Amino acid sequence: MKNIIIWALSCTLLLATLPAQAAESRTTERHGNNAAAGLKSHKPQTVSVQGYQSHVWFHSVEVFLSGDLNNNGYYHRLEVELDADTSERYQQVFAEFSLLPTYGGERIFYTSSVFELYRDSADDWLAIDTILENRFAVDEYLLTIRLFDAATGYLLAEISGFDDINLDLLPLEDYGRDSYIDSSTTVEVSGGSTGILLLLALCLVLWQRRYVTGTR
Repeated sequence: MKNIIIWALSCTLLLATLPAQAAESRTTERHGNNAAAGLKSHKPQTVSVQGYQSHVWFHSVEVFLSGDLNNNGYYHRLEVELDADTSERYQQVFAEFSLLPTYGGERIFYTSSVFELYRDSADDWLAIDTILENRFAVDEYLLTIRLFDAATGYLLAEISGFDDINLDLLPLEDYGRDSYIDSSTTVEVSGGSTGILLLLALCLVLWQRRYVTGTR
């Protein structure tokens, strides 16, 4: 028993000394909750196919990409705005967002706080703004969004790039890779400057030698 306690304490101290892992992403969220908002039945349904729905479904999902520091066509900032409806008068839910690379497993990058749905209100939307910090290689990702019952945790609705092409083939990379500048470019520019300086120094040496020879 004593050995087990010593082993447990050693593991605890070891874990405490390990450096904290940097967050994979940084997300802010905002949402509207207004039960008195008018119906949006006159608006066109922008989501026609979704992987799963119950008494809750996605009315619209919009995705915006930004932040390409190295101009390679891949972005480190992902914004998602969604509006969901329910056949119930009132439903509390939370959303889960994940990205699936071409090779590898699905990675959940954000789980929202609890928010409310009021039938087909236009003012119960959710928006998230995510900066991928690290561990997201340059790739084209598939986005999946799931809505869960806040009370039971049951899956209520799901949509992904398998259903909507706008959620697939998202060109993304993390900020660490996006902010990286190829060192070969820097070396090439530095090499050119160094070459000019060496040439000027050589000219100065030759001029000094000629001057010294002329004065003898």
